[in-house]
Amino acid sequence: MKLSTRSTYGMQALIELGLTMSRGPVPASMIAKQQDLSVAYLEQLLHRLKLRGIVSSVRGPKGGYCLAKDPDQISVGEIVRVLDGEQPAPNGKSKNGHRGAEGRRGRGVPHAQRIAHAVYRCVHERLTKSLEQVSLGDLCEDVRAHAQAPLDHRYVFHI
Repeated sequence: MKLSTRSTYGMQALIELGLTMSRGPVPASMIAKQQDLSVAYLEQLLHRLKLRGIVSSVRGPKGGYCLAKDPDQISVGEIVRVLDGEQPAPNGKSKNGHRGAEGRRGRGVPHAQRIAHAVYRCVHERLTKSLEQVSLGDLCEDVRAHAQAPLDHRYVFHI
C-alpha cells in the first residue's frame, strides 16, 4: 500500500472538513486555498469520496462539502483505498488467483524472488492493518494538538 499524492491531498481535505464539522458545508475553493491545492483537482478527489459515501455535498450559495459520517468512523485505510484503488495482491498472483507470465512458462520463481515477495507481503499486511487502525478523527485531534494557533479563525464567512 502506498500513500500517493492523491491520497495525501484527499486526507488534507478531509481533515479540513473534520476540523470544521460544526460550521456546515465548506466550499472546495476554501479548502483548496487553505491547503494550497488546485480547486479542479480537489473537486475530482471530493467527487470520488462522495461516490463512496465519505463526504456529501450541498448545492447553492451556502453549499460546499461536509463529512457524510463521523470522523472516527473513517479510517485512513478506507481513504487510501477510495482514492488510490485496491493495491495488487502482494503474493505475485492477480486477483483471479492466476500467476503472472513466469508461472505460465513452467519456470519456477527464483528463491530470492520468493523471499522478496514474502517480505513485501508481510510489510503490506502490517501497513494495511495500521492504516485501518488510524481514523480521520485521530488525525484531526493530532492537528488540533499540534496547532500553533487556534484553528477556528481560518474560516470566516462574509455575508
